[in-house]
Amino acid sequence: MDTNRMKKAAEWFYGQVFRDEAIRPRAPQPPQRVPSLIRTARSLENGTGNTWQSREAVFVKQARLLAGYEDDYVFDQQVLRYYPTYQSLTDQELRGYFTWRTRLRKGDLYKTSLSYAFLYIYELINQIGVADPMDGYQKLKAFRDAYGQLDAGILPYLKQWLLDYVVYYGLDANLLADTPQVLFDRSITALENIHSRDTAGVIYAVKQLSPKWLERSKFYAAYPDDCDTVIVRVLRRVSDHYAARCKKNMVEQYFGECRQFQVRLFESAVFYEPKKQPHREYVVDERCVYRCRNGLWTVQKHACPPRPNPELDALLKTIDSVMREEYGFRHPVKRGLETKWILKVIREEVLALLAEKKAAEAKKITIDFSQLSRIRRDAAITRDKLTVEEDWEEEVPELVPEAAPQAQPAPAAPPDAGDCPLDPAEYRLMQNLLYGTDYGWVQSEGYLLSVLVDGINEKLYDTFQDSVLELEDRPQVIDDYIDDLKEMVRP
Repeated sequence: MDTNRMKKAAEWFYGQVFRDEAIRPRAPQPPQRVPSLIRTARSLENGTGNTWQSREAVFVKQARLLAGYEDDYVFDQQVLRYYPTYQSLTDQELRGYFTWRTRLRKGDLYKTSLSYAFLYIYELINQIGVADPMDGYQKLKAFRDAYGQLDAGILPYLKQWLLDYVVYYGLDANLLADTPQVLFDRSITALENIHSRDTAGVIYAVKQLSPKWLERSKFYAAYPDDCDTVIVRVLRRVSDHYAARCKKNMVEQYFGECRQFQVRLFESAVFYEPKKQPHREYVVDERCVYRCRNGLWTVQKHACPPRPNPELDALLKTIDSVMREEYGFRHPVKRGLETKWILKVIREEVLALLAEKKAAEAKKITIDFSQLSRIRRDAAITRDKLTVEEDWEEEVPELVPEAAPQAQPAPAAPPDAGDCPLDPAEYRLMQNLLYGTDYGWVQSEGYLLSVLVDGINEKLYDTFQDSVLELEDRPQVIDDYIDDLKEMVRP
């Protein structure tokens, strides 16, 4: 092998073809111009020459300076900051926020980074961009209603902050009429005065305090009036039991006693309190009172937070379970409680209601409207006989009463119909549809298919809370109800 030749070839390759080249320096990017007002706001931040300030104080100073600032900067990146302030954002992110706020104030609301939404809320609760506290409240509420539909992440915070806002700025307590705290307090008051409240008022309170079970119970949907009656009666007896035998009444057992707690208004928000508040008291309602002493806030209210109550929900589920047993409902559920005296009270009230319904049913008077035409004809004949002259039999030929038209015989009752509310023709049509047999008899016997379908849907609505048949080109049974209907309508 000619090693000298190969050496020369390698030297030529590395010398002429593959040579080291210097990396060209990247062209410097021209610095972006930052508006002078933002630069001025940056000068207020903690740094050289500035005394240390809390981040809340810096935020409010900058926000007041930039309260009317508008921008049209294009920035479409997501921003994620916890407890955001102007100081925590870059210049580009900050200009992106002011561009969004500018369009928001002009009525162009669109979804943006959640940090921007909270930054806007922080401005309002610190009285930035508002004429007065009432104007700030209206803007907070409008933002909750509009932007909450775009991003529900703000709603849990605004529920509490709106209450704090009204308390802190001393606005009219009527503004809080629909807040969770006030609805909770009113409902507790209804239970505490359960013997003087009607059934509708008590049930409304129960649904506010424990909506979980009643909202999804099929039995409650089928028998709402019966359930309401039993729930109120049981709660009244439970209230009497706790009042007579326990140190705590029913409300205290379920929701705790009214106590005083230390509280921080606008907790989890960037809120600056420039000076300590004077001693004052704010009454939200008879059960919720805020007090400020030496700049510290306390609230007197029930220990239980305003959310669905598990103890009350367990009682409602137990009532539902026992009623299903006594009514023979096809879908039993597990009880929420096994306390013997409570089970005894529930069963007694359920059986009492069933006895009342049975007695009321026995007293009902049934009128057969099909006989009214015959009764009218007989009355007319009797009237004519009483008004003619005494010798009518001699002068007037004997009248032969015109035979009454013969009514069409009613179809025979369906076999094994049980408690099915359908009449024979409706029952027969349901048999055809459920078991795939011909229903051509409907037209041949003079019935209207649409009338039969409407009658079936109407009579079974109380049972299913829905239409069971659909009528487009032909009647069809809704798939969800086929199994239940076959238990009711036999082949």
